[in-house]
Amino acid sequence: MPAEKLKSIFRDNERPEEEVRDLINQIDLFELARLLHELPVDAKIRVFHGLDSDKKRQDLLYETDLDSRMEIQEHLDSDYLARLLDDMPEDEAADIIQEHPEETREELLSKISPEDANILKNLITYEEETAGGLMSPYFHRVTEQQTATDILVKIKRDPDQEIPPYFYVLDEANQLLGYFKLRDLLNVPVHSKALTFMRQPAPKVLLTDTCDKVANLMDHEHLSTIPVVDEQNVLHGIVTFDDVIRTIQDIASEDIFTMVGTARTDPFAKRAINKIAARAPWLLTTFAGGLLSAFILSFFENRIGSFATIILFVPFVLGLAGNVGIQGATVLVRGLATGDVKQDNLHTVVRSELIVGITNGFIFGILCGGCIALVAEPLLHVHPGLGFIVGSGIILAVAMASIIGSLTPILFIKIGIDPAISTGPIVMVLNDIVGISIYLVSATLFTFLI
Repeated sequence: MPAEKLKSIFRDNERPEEEVRDLINQIDLFELARLLHELPVDAKIRVFHGLDSDKKRQDLLYETDLDSRMEIQEHLDSDYLARLLDDMPEDEAADIIQEHPEETREELLSKISPEDANILKNLITYEEETAGGLMSPYFHRVTEQQTATDILVKIKRDPDQEIPPYFYVLDEANQLLGYFKLRDLLNVPVHSKALTFMRQPAPKVLLTDTCDKVANLMDHEHLSTIPVVDEQNVLHGIVTFDDVIRTIQDIASEDIFTMVGTARTDPFAKRAINKIAARAPWLLTTFAGGLLSAFILSFFENRIGSFATIILFVPFVLGLAGNVGIQGATVLVRGLATGDVKQDNLHTVVRSELIVGITNGFIFGILCGGCIALVAEPLLHVHPGLGFIVGSGIILAVAMASIIGSLTPILFIKIGIDPAISTGPIVMVLNDIVGISIYLVSATLFTFLI
């Protein structure tokens, strides 16, 4: 649905409120959540209250962007908000509560039923992008001594409860022993105990494992849910594939926006002034780098006899070096995110990227230098030695850019910085400064050739 059509609902002040509510409820809820940021705050509040059920309001609150979610919650009575959160799936409610300051968290939790509040307090202790932050505390527990009949009777007693894809077998200490599928349950004798037909070992993740690790294991094992345990193998909950997909999408978006130097979250949902504030620091980095590059050019101007001719090829050198550096950094960042690059193969991947980058530097340096040498006299009216200067500058600049691009993500990980930044403006500016310096230094050393 176009945003303009949504806005048109609120333009006519004479439109009856009942008609507004009907129009709002005709819109697909997830489309409504996606477009909510296009509306002013008062219209967002009307949309929220115009929905015909608390279930829809809960879904809208969870699915919409962060700014809209916070604006709506600011206009809600805390008792009503607590009731909405209390009736939501615990993992979703925990995500929303985590977005609030500590004081607001405590207020909301105090108004939620004690049992659910304890579950939520436990969930919000974990980072949002870890298995503990993603997990749901509800799963089908089966003791090792339960028979197939016992389990089937339990399922039949609660027909409204969704039948899970997996059942998890626990001992008396709630430690995970194994798992089985519904098909396993239906294909064994009715008096068989769970201990005899469960599958081992059970794929599992730790509470502190990252979302990337959870997603990679679920993909490798072809699982729709995966159990979450602590260091003592005590089962705390399960992570579902849809929660992992949602979080992976959010992480991927954050990484991409970080790479280009913009807001890490909800860039489309921000007001223009907020976008300017989010992007200005990154552009300031580029601005400072440009000034420094200009200073470097002016510093070498009086030291190179044929400066005007040499400077013609600065954009070529910087463009090639920048691309090689970004290629190396992107390969590593993506590999680290997907799990293809790990500690055991990290050195091999880095070495491979260095070899590829430096080899490309030699190829294009020789190619470009040769072409310039051929046209130096007839077109540029300078000595063919210019080809050697430009070619050697390209080789050195690209080699250094390859080193920077391949090693910066590793350095950032070591010091606790998001490696996605290594493909962003900061490293691009660093590549430009280093590249132009190397090119002009090599030109100074070999200027006698022209």
